[in-house]
Amino acid sequence: MRLPDPGAGVWAVGENQPMTSPVHSAAAVTHQPERTPGPATARRPAPHELLGLTSPAYGGDYNPEQWDEATFAEDLELMAEAGVNLVSLGIFSWARLEPREGSYELDWLVEIVDRLHDAGIAVDLATATASPPAWMATDHPDSLPVNADGVRLGFGSRQQYCPSSTVYRERSAALARALAERLGDHPGVVMWHVGNEYGCHTAECFCPACAQDFRAWLADRYGDVERLNTAWGTDFWSQRYTSLEQVSPPAAMPTFHNPAQLLDWRRFSDHQLRSLMETEARILRERSSQPVTTNFMGDFPATDYWRWAESLDIISDDSYPDPADPAAAHEVAWAGDLMRGLAGGRPWILMEQAPSAVQWRGRNSPKRPGQLLLWSLARVAHGADGILQFQWRQSRQGAETFHSGMVPHAGRASRTWDEVVSTGRALKRLGPVLGEPVRAEAAVVLDWESQWAISAAIGPVELGERFETARSWHRSLWEAGIATDVIPAKTDPGADLSGYRLIIVPAIFIDYPGLARSLEQAAAAGAQVVVVGPTGVVDAGVGAVLGGYLGSLRPLLGVRVTDHAALSGPVEQSDPRGSLVNRLSRVVGTPAAETWTGLEAVAETLHRVLDRMGSPAPDLRAGGWAEEIRVDEAPGDDEAAQGWEPAEVVAVFDG
Repeated sequence: MRLPDPGAGVWAVGENQPMTSPVHSAAAVTHQPERTPGPATARRPAPHELLGLTSPAYGGDYNPEQWDEATFAEDLELMAEAGVNLVSLGIFSWARLEPREGSYELDWLVEIVDRLHDAGIAVDLATATASPPAWMATDHPDSLPVNADGVRLGFGSRQQYCPSSTVYRERSAALARALAERLGDHPGVVMWHVGNEYGCHTAECFCPACAQDFRAWLADRYGDVERLNTAWGTDFWSQRYTSLEQVSPPAAMPTFHNPAQLLDWRRFSDHQLRSLMETEARILRERSSQPVTTNFMGDFPATDYWRWAESLDIISDDSYPDPADPAAAHEVAWAGDLMRGLAGGRPWILMEQAPSAVQWRGRNSPKRPGQLLLWSLARVAHGADGILQFQWRQSRQGAETFHSGMVPHAGRASRTWDEVVSTGRALKRLGPVLGEPVRAEAAVVLDWESQWAISAAIGPVELGERFETARSWHRSLWEAGIATDVIPAKTDPGADLSGYRLIIVPAIFIDYPGLARSLEQAAAAGAQVVVVGPTGVVDAGVGAVLGGYLGSLRPLLGVRVTDHAALSGPVEQSDPRGSLVNRLSRVVGTPAAETWTGLEAVAETLHRVLDRMGSPAPDLRAGGWAEEIRVDEAPGDDEAAQGWEPAEVVAVFDG
């Protein structure tokens, strides 16, 4: 598929409409000469440059504390056979490193780093703070997190800590300091791994310490209670506060929460987790020159990775698509493009993938023959400089006993091991492509705060928390073979987006004037801009944009959204012929719709746009039209498509 000619237009469309749709509504812009694709930015060095590697990093999480000396000796032999050149070490070893509060035992770890280094295997050394030991829960029960129902969670799993706990913060910082002082200048340590999958299990805590920190965060954000009342609209439902001490976290309540309170709570919870990472990173940098990373989880909804990326030297990701899912290949591409975007256009590292099956799905399918290599190469194609797995050796005990490892329970005598070795050999031949930029012609805008705002807003329809609209548009581009960047909505004022021929703005719920200015400049330079609803609906406090939605994007589009609402759900019909709407939907053949968007445009602009759509153009004098078309993800055969609902199509023309 070819991209449209530069300068062809600016479009506003309904939520989830694919780029291949012939339906657009908006104003045209002046044609500009064709330009070359936008260059990748050089915000940070590539991982292979920082790590001193001449081929992609290859290896996995290594947990030698789970095994005896004989197994460790065998591991070194097997790592050489598989082509391993980097391992992540110590991620869940806090209980071994600090068996009693304030008493460190690091000699065993230093010996392992020494022997790995002697074997030519570099170490990504973890701060080990992802899973606090039993003594913290026993001696400091207030360090355990509290859920929204007021239940304090117990010890015996992982990530059982409150992000606001003074004890957890002090002890995690002290452990990071002890490791940096002992191993900060070790030649075998090439990278620091802070924490692990922040927020994966404990993204928020509702304990008294978090409530107090939330109030302090609000005081810093708003200054006083009157500004908070204004920002939150507390005159609604008699929620007005006379003191910040009256504010509590949005725990279990009789009915709907204040959307502005929910959004600020998401911001605060993200801030608390991020500050843990930043504290450890700062301690490491004071004592070591090695780069710092933490492992992201794709488009994980609880953490604003645009903000997190600013504090990291290397962007890394954990990615576990389901091998049995036909859409998994796109998941690989989506995560890769997102990580490259978070890295400012530079390469990144896949920190974790499963060599075969995971253990946490209802049905855990193994990777098919060749799938490990296929997905590894796909990630390199999307900008990865390293491919690591969880984990090196499959555990014999514990909650992840049946999560695959590079060395499975069967050892060498297994297809998994053969695939691990062949993947390592293939990656070793890719040295010449290390650091090569991915030059994209298209971009998809992504914004965590907008997704939080959509989730906090009550109505008109639940849109989910995993960027479904952005994913759908990205998939259309990926299936067409169009290289695509993922870029932030909160750009610097006037940030240059003119290197792109196509920019998709999918459901950016919050109105960002800075983004609008950047899009205006890109459109003037010839880029096509496609704005997908619901965009520009609220301000930063989830207050509705008045005078018609789209906010700062109205001048660019030449339209404004006058209304949006959920369409009716499926209705049981006694008449097998169905209603008129159902019959029209079947004739039109559109997939299931959930919302419609009304667009007002002046007649002259609408004529220009419709004239481009085909000939003859409809004879329209003025008015608006409402549409909502979702990407059809259903399989093509009738049996597989059972349960998919027909769409309702609403189109209104005045004239």
